Amino acid sequence: MKLVKKIVLLCVMICLTYNVGAVENDLVEYEVYYNGKVTTVYDAELKVGEPATIKAVVYLKKNVDVSTALSASGFGFKNVDQPFEVIKGPSEFTEVAREFNHSAGETVTFEWIVRPTDKAAGWTIPLNIVFKFYDRDEKEGIPFEFTAASIMVHDEHYSGPAPTRTTTDPSSTNQSSSQGSPGFGVVGAMMGILLAVVYRAGRD
Repeated sequence: MKLVKKIVLLCVMICLTYNVGAVENDLVEYEVYYNGKVTTVYDAELKVGEPATIKAVVYLKKNVDVSTALSASGFGFKNVDQPFEVIKGPSEFTEVAREFNHSAGETVTFEWIVRPTDKAAGWTIPLNIVFKFYDRDEKEGIPFEFTAASIMVHDEHYSGPAPTRTTTDPSSTNQSSSQGSPGFGVVGAMMGILLAVVYRAGRD
């Protein structure tokens, strides 16, 4: 078990090193916040059920449509046993939130309040935002995954107050309903597969 956790920690560090400086491309500039701290937070700690805020602020350089989704490394988008759940935000965990019809120069903000589930207890798990930027002028989509925080989840339950659990109805905003998960980078995919294998091996 100690070896398994060391392997998980190594994978986490590789993943975070890849993501930490990647906050700009030809279409947008963006910042990701974990509890008000910008870029990847390496030393986050939560108890099971303890709320945390994830926010992405995206400045559009071109006429871009933006889709986002929260994910956890080592857990596929279709996995029903996710290590986090959304208390409040524009989409459920692993579901897509989209913003359409914005123009260059505008700023788009996505914000979620999440909490760890019992599946996360005792593990350090990277919590990611998966972006897809779609250039309406060039008919081109660019996927990217950014790790907001590496979160150590303690094997005890949070006893403090928590917000009421709600998510935005996509039909009440300019966001479309989810059509499945957005794409993400090759490194993110490989790290997710490796972490999934190690995680399952550690539980057996």
